[in-house]
Amino acid sequence: MKNKTKLLIAILAVLLLGGAAVGFFWKGDTVEAAGDSPAEEQIAVIEAQSGKISVSVEGPSRVEPYRLQDIRSQISGSVTEARLEGDEVGQGEVLVRFDDTDLRSALRQAELNLQQARVDLEKAQLELEEAEDDLAEKESLFASGSITRDQRDAARAAARNAALGLEGARIRLSQGELSRDLAQEALNNASVTAPYNGVVLASNVSAGDVASSNSVLMSFADVSRLRLRAEVDEFDIGKVKIGMPVRITADALGSESLQSVVERVSPAAEVVNNISIFTVSTVIPASDGGLRPGMSADLTILISDDSGIIVPRTAVSSVRGRFYLDVWENDEVVTKRVVAGADDGTNVVITEGLAEGEKVVVPTGGGFSLISGAAESAGTSIIPVTVPGSGGR
Repeated sequence: MKNKTKLLIAILAVLLLGGAAVGFFWKGDTVEAAGDSPAEEQIAVIEAQSGKISVSVEGPSRVEPYRLQDIRSQISGSVTEARLEGDEVGQGEVLVRFDDTDLRSALRQAELNLQQARVDLEKAQLELEEAEDDLAEKESLFASGSITRDQRDAARAAARNAALGLEGARIRLSQGELSRDLAQEALNNASVTAPYNGVVLASNVSAGDVASSNSVLMSFADVSRLRLRAEVDEFDIGKVKIGMPVRITADALGSESLQSVVERVSPAAEVVNNISIFTVSTVIPASDGGLRPGMSADLTILISDDSGIIVPRTAVSSVRGRFYLDVWENDEVVTKRVVAGADDGTNVVITEGLAEGEKVVVPTGGGFSLISGAAESAGTSIIPVTVPGSGGR
């Protein structure tokens, strides 16, 4: 700066000696001629005001039961009892009952067969013990020469057959136990019970109907809570996190709204009409309002909600994650480091580093409109400020 000052003095001296009455002033780090008066530059500033910015993502949703499943038949048979649509049923209570006359008979027969298999097993064990005792005696007699080889070999064969008989008895016992268990399971399946506390949404059978195995008997749901699933496109899904506040509105709620939080964000997208759609869900108690399964509702997910000093987004610059802006202070432009909060794409909340009433420099180039851009969005007016030519920014 000393060199430039010396240069200015030298130029002034030359001009004065030449009788020229021309003024010079500094602008930045350059020297400019300005005729008879100092050159001036105008910048635009706005007066910082406090406010609040809320950034949210919205999506349509449909109300669903918290849990919903089809109740299927595990057996074929005639229905003797069935719950009706709208019936509230507790966990473990009967939803559908089949005629179990034949199933009870089958179970009784399986139990008798199992008893016989146990008797046969006990008999086979005794026969093996006798055969082994006889074989031991025959081996001793054969060693002493009291019996022939054929007699000894016959005892050995009898022992082997007894061992095989015992193994067969064990297999028949296992088969008997399996048959008994299957018969018991079939009888148990004759009574279809509720997997949890819920409501019959739709029933496909009534007393007297014949249902086949694996057929859908009814639709059953847990409506103690309701789940709402909203579709969010790929441009917004990165902002949504589990636990974020959710506001629920619906025609059925009128002017009222319900509050919840994000319960789940789908890990993968579903492509619909070449657009990647993600699902965000939330859960509310059924007692919270007039919502019912099948209704439509709108979810508003609150991404950020900050209070502070509101400034135009274009007035803030970012360098390596740090935020800066210029303010007009003591007749000069001063750069300040600030902490930025919520950003709605037009304005930014400054939570630290800027006070209400400070004059923030806003850009006017690059097609930016002061009237429709910074001033209107921030709720302030443009203030033209003259930067003296003799000063330095």
